[in-house]
Amino acid sequence: MEISSTNSSIYSSVSTTQTSNTQNTNSSFNTLVNTQNQETTTTTARTPKIVEFLDARNGFSSLSPTDEKIFRDILSDNKLSKEEANSLSFEQVERIRDLISPAKLTKEEMYSMPIVQSGVDLIATQTTGNRQFNEAYYNTLKELDDKDASTLRNEVENNLGQLFTGKELRATFQYKDCYLVNPWEYQNIDTDFIVSLFSVVGEVQ
Repeated sequence: MEISSTNSSIYSSVSTTQTSNTQNTNSSFNTLVNTQNQETTTTTARTPKIVEFLDARNGFSSLSPTDEKIFRDILSDNKLSKEEANSLSFEQVERIRDLISPAKLTKEEMYSMPIVQSGVDLIATQTTGNRQFNEAYYNTLKELDDKDASTLRNEVENNLGQLFTGKELRATFQYKDCYLVNPWEYQNIDTDFIVSLFSVVGEVQ
């Protein structure tokens, strides 16, 4: 009887130990899996922030404290909405354009720069070398729906091409005789476009 009792006690002890080890192993495995899942989820959900990218390059250092705060708030979600752009002066739009422009970056920096979604045509702010024209053009485009904005954009590009190549400047809204050249060449043009622009806008409306 004593031998049977002893064997039973030993078996019970071994069984309990094995069960405990199995539970500990399962618990450790589950903890590891959960931790890895959390890390994967965090990594997947993490979106690169333009603000962090700019901070790493002292991008805000040239701004006034007021502009820095405004631009940080606007860009915190990697977006520049039309409503946000409309809350800025044209001078501020120019500054935030320069801030998020990849023009002065190296090729490596350009590839790593987070994309900023823009609800306005920032390119319009530097279409030509005439700042007055650029401001009028940008502000006009903001007020048009997508269809009319596209029509105006095409016509202005055509007119600039006409002017650049020495052709007659006329609003035709016909593109079979386009005079388009490289857009960056327009940036050297500095003349009075205002009358022409608003005669074109009148035809769009």
